[in-house]
Amino acid sequence: MESASSFTVMATGQIESAEIPNCDNAYLKFQLVAGEDWQLLDGLEEGITQAARVSQGFDQLLVWNFPLDVTFKTTNAYGWPQIVVSVYGLDTFGRDVIKGYGCMHLPTCSGRFNLRLRLFKPRSASLIQSFTSWLTGMPAEFSDPRFPSYGEGREVTRVESSGIVNVQVSVLTKDMELFGYTSGKPAAVDVMQQL
Repeated sequence: MESASSFTVMATGQIESAEIPNCDNAYLKFQLVAGEDWQLLDGLEEGITQAARVSQGFDQLLVWNFPLDVTFKTTNAYGWPQIVVSVYGLDTFGRDVIKGYGCMHLPTCSGRFNLRLRLFKPRSASLIQSFTSWLTGMPAEFSDPRFPSYGEGREVTRVESSGIVNVQVSVLTKDMELFGYTSGKPAAVDVMQQL
C-alpha cells in the first residue's frame, strides 16, 4: 500500500442566510483563503450570490442558499482554509455599499456544522470623514476584501458590528492522521465565531 503524500480537506454546504439590521436587500461575495501550501483540487475559491430581499416572516432573513463545494490538499495545517464574506446592499439613495465583512476558519474535524459568522464594517476615523462618506455614498471599506483573514493590521482597525451570516457546512478529512494530526470525531454542532 502506497503512503499518502498529502492530506485532503473537503467542504460542502451552503451560505444560507443573513441577519443584517436596517438592510432590505443584499448580495454576498465570498472567498476561500488558504495558506501557500494548500492546493485547490476542486471547486470555486470565490463566488457571488444572487441579490436577496428580506423575508416577510418573523425572522426577517436575507436568504441566499448559495452552494459551497471545495476540496483542498496540503501537507501541513498552517494556513487552514478560511471563508471570507463581504455583504453589499443598497443605501437609502440606491447606491451599492458595504454592509459587512466576516471571516471564519473552516472546522478542523469531520462533521456537519452550522456556522454563524459575525459581520463587521470599518468605521471612519472622524466625524467629518463619516459625513463625507455618507454624502458621497462611499463609506469606509477595505481595499482588499481578504483583509479580515489576515492577522496583521486588524488590531488597529476600528469596526462596528453589522449582523450575522449563517453558513451550513459539512467537512470531510482524509489522511490527516498520517501527518500527525487528529481530526476528532464527527459531530453536528452549532458554532458562533468569537471576536
